[in-house]
Amino acid sequence: MKITPRFFPSLLITIALSFLAPMAILGLLLTLSTAVSLCSGVAIELLTESLANILKVFGNGRIWEGILVIAITCGFVGGIFETFNFYYYQNTH
Repeated sequence: MKITPRFFPSLLITIALSFLAPMAILGLLLTLSTAVSLCSGVAIELLTESLANILKVFGNGRIWEGILVIAITCGFVGGIFETFNFYYYQNTH
């Protein structure tokens, strides 16, 4: 089976976007919840601490390392899906 030149740029773009999306979403969510907790009550602070605890679990005690682990995993899965889609489309058409 011949790999077309269109596959690698598409794969790299998919991996990059799959990596950057969770980093941006989790970073913004953590930043916004921290900023809102400075202004308002306890409920948002509990949400911020819960999110931080979840990220610490994935990051071996560090929040940003947890975000990085989740982003790398999403990039890997995005690459697998792109590869599957490419080969599936080639075999059906």
